[in-house]
Amino acid sequence: MLLQLLHSPCITRVAIRDFVQGERMNLERVLRNLPVIEALYIDGSSLKFLSVENIPKWLPRPVNSLKHLRLRNFQVGDLDQLHGALCLLRNSPNLKSSVIQLYMEPQIDVGPASNHLDTPNCLDYTLKQLQTVEIISLEGSGPELLFIKLLLAHSPSLKSFSIRPSRDSDVQKRFDIAKDVMQFPRASTNAKMFYLDPEP
Repeated sequence: MLLQLLHSPCITRVAIRDFVQGERMNLERVLRNLPVIEALYIDGSSLKFLSVENIPKWLPRPVNSLKHLRLRNFQVGDLDQLHGALCLLRNSPNLKSSVIQLYMEPQIDVGPASNHLDTPNCLDYTLKQLQTVEIISLEGSGPELLFIKLLLAHSPSLKSFSIRPSRDSDVQKRFDIAKDVMQFPRASTNAKMFYLDPEP
């Protein structure tokens, strides 16, 4: 029923959060039923639920219309959420902007996600149209920094990359994060890095 409601040529903006299982679906089925989506807002728990099945790296059809992606409470260290996010990035050739609000679950084993992010073909796609990225609530964990490194290395049209650290991080931690990020190679020579104060 939900997929039937989604399948509409009029729906260009969609927010998915606090997702409750009602029928069998995954990320590929949801995107297939949003043929003209331009902006997608999805929280980490919903992304995890829609990605727990073995979603393919490449969808049958790219999401050509998607231009703006916002991830909320996204746990880079959760392998299911990471696979879902990479699938969205890889299959959205016209994506122009992304806002990613991070969240770190203390008990989660980040080893598998870190290992995946460290593999040479983790993304294996150039984000040719991506121009602006904003990272919010960065704590500086290994997977978070590897994810930032991945975005910088695969975005040749990037103009602005903003980072807002977690309010719980101390001054020394913020300095260390900024120092690490500034050393990451960038595919775009025009990319400007902005390291902002934590949210109040």
